[in-house]
Amino acid sequence: MNRAKYREILDENLLQSAQDLRLGQWFTFQQDNDPKHTAKITQEWLQDKSLNVLEWPSRSPDLNSIKHLQRDLKITV
Repeated sequence: MNRAKYREILDENLLQSAQDLRLGQWFTFQQDNDPKHTAKITQEWLQDKSLNVLEWPSRSPDLNSIKHLQRDLKITV
């Protein structure tokens, strides 16, 4: 899959899935740092849709988002 196909999948599925799941417009979207996820076309689409994207560290050895959420919580509190 390339960045154009990934963006097409987002366009055809992401917002509708969020609506179907009754997530509302303020859900947080999670993706890793795969090149198609960080491509300019993808980032622009996400910004155009005003989506909140979970910041994902580029050097996460186990891609464990819970640790990063805990870090964010400690910073906030």
